[in-house]
Amino acid sequence: MKRLSFNSSNSSELSTERTLLLIGLAGLVTILMTTMPILNLLNYPFRLLLTLVHELAHGLAALLTGGDFIRFMIFTDGSGRAYTAGGWRLLVIPAGYLGTALFGAVLIILGRSHRWSRLAMAFVGATMMFLTLRYGIPNLFSGRYFLGGILTVVSGVAFGSIFLSLALRSKPGEVIFLIHLVAIQAGTTAFSDIMTLVGLSVRNAPFNDAQSMAELTFIPAIVWAVLWIIGAMLLIGGAIWFTWLMPIALKQR
Repeated sequence: MKRLSFNSSNSSELSTERTLLLIGLAGLVTILMTTMPILNLLNYPFRLLLTLVHELAHGLAALLTGGDFIRFMIFTDGSGRAYTAGGWRLLVIPAGYLGTALFGAVLIILGRSHRWSRLAMAFVGATMMFLTLRYGIPNLFSGRYFLGGILTVVSGVAFGSIFLSLALRSKPGEVIFLIHLVAIQAGTTAFSDIMTLVGLSVRNAPFNDAQSMAELTFIPAIVWAVLWIIGAMLLIGGAIWFTWLMPIALKQR
């Protein structure tokens, strides 16, 4: 068996065996971070990162459907809020949860190749920095949201810088490991957040995305929460099938 290593030539792709080993290592690290109290604090940066993704997905959905993205903010407890106007609300509202799942799915697909992984990390980093500076800084001019605005801007710029630095400096094995660590975190966060949303929907709790959809469509919030779980499963499962399982099935024909 080939020795697991992060080192490889920058001009050659990693073997499938080594890539899968690195993906397994990323999964193991995620499990340890979740189950071991001493490592649990490492989940907090990922929580902030994926809240950024969630809120930016709301804003981008508004922009893509003809609306306005006013600003967004994340809070110290890991929650967040995006302020949008107009656009297609049927897409803007679910874009947060499904956008996080889509983010993870795209990283899984691109993570098959260290070249595409590197490009994806650079794109995510640059985009996150730009959107944070554009839509996070307005919070600094509001006395009510000044502290939250500082956390938003610092987090967005820091994560963007980290992604850019990793894209430029990391070895191929490191890129594969890191992009799948983020992808796995995105997938598990999307599912856990939607499951939390299911609980909120059962209790008819106000001020959540499923309840907003219920008020817009008159369809119960629990229905939307369940549909988003299915959507997240299709996105993540479809990415795994397209990237890894379908090629195997085609070879066996």
